[in-house]
Amino acid sequence: MDFKFTEEQEMWRKMLQDFTEKEAGREYTRKCDLEARYPQELWDAGVKQGFPGLLIPPEYGGMGADAIMFTIFVECLAKYSYEMSSVFHVAMFSGTNIVEFGTDEQKQRYLPAFVKGEQRFSISMTEPEAGSDAASITTRAVLDGDHFVVNGQKQFSTGAQLPNNIIVMSVVTDKDAVPKRKGISILLVPNDLPGVQLVRLPLVARRAVGTCSTFLSDVKVPKENLLGELNGGWKILTAHLEWERQSVCGACVGEAQSTLNDIVDYAKQRVQFGQTIGKFQDVGHHLAELWAELEAARSLTYRTAWMISENIPCLKEVAGAKLLTTQVLHRMALAGMQYMGGYSLLPDSDFERHWRNSRYLLVGGGTSEIQRMLMARALGL
Repeated sequence: MDFKFTEEQEMWRKMLQDFTEKEAGREYTRKCDLEARYPQELWDAGVKQGFPGLLIPPEYGGMGADAIMFTIFVECLAKYSYEMSSVFHVAMFSGTNIVEFGTDEQKQRYLPAFVKGEQRFSISMTEPEAGSDAASITTRAVLDGDHFVVNGQKQFSTGAQLPNNIIVMSVVTDKDAVPKRKGISILLVPNDLPGVQLVRLPLVARRAVGTCSTFLSDVKVPKENLLGELNGGWKILTAHLEWERQSVCGACVGEAQSTLNDIVDYAKQRVQFGQTIGKFQDVGHHLAELWAELEAARSLTYRTAWMISENIPCLKEVAGAKLLTTQVLHRMALAGMQYMGGYSLLPDSDFERHWRNSRYLLVGGGTSEIQRMLMARALGL
């Protein structure tokens, strides 16, 4: 087995590392978080590099890259915060839905514009009473002539408020379907349609990109904005979650690595009781264990990337990677806060931001409990 990146992958990784330090560095990341300001400069710089087209086929102007290149991308961009990667990857994995399930007209209409940075995408599944149970949504879409009329509320729609954004939204189109998932469809909903109201939520995490409640009141969505088959949305949702969770895994590995680096640097410098704290056995052993956990999580993350690239089903593996990577980032953040003590509560330490991100990621993209359930089912339990 060869664990080395290819020459192309290594060049890609090096370029992204340089790009991250220049366009999404520590101070810029901290400022966007503290000011709750969207990293527009980062988006613009990434568009110039063609990043939105990473997963888009060449016939629509994209790179047509695989899941390994995508994972390298999110790992590098998330060095100082998951949010800096999500500036791109939320739209990227939403765009893959159109690549895989869109009509020719939808692909021609949306994908070239996305590659150019003129179009954004976001995903909207969760509702106030439907989180982990994604089939229990109640937002209704009723076909009336040439339009679907949509009413309901969506919750925690990341990036839905951004300009020129299409919300890839799950809706109920057959309320009597049994099981419920057979009555779900996916609509492409422009966020500026009459009747769409977006309210940004003041969360402790996702401060820069932003997350919204979405209220829909008699919103008329053209029927040609149906993605895939009518009542066939569940297939799209399950395919989407594989990419979404892969992006979380790669980003967590990136942020966890820089968190560990900062802890080790601090442990080498901080002197207490006449020696640096890294020389205390409990500190050294704890950090050694965290390093091992991170390397195991990274290995599984890139294995799932390889499986996705090879079209090998990996529901169990990507669930395991999501569980491990989010947990290791959380433990890294807690360790940093413990060793830095009161100083960790200051924004300049970055650990409090890592902790906020990690708490969100234990839930976002599928809770840890859901990942365990998926793995247990895959084991036949």
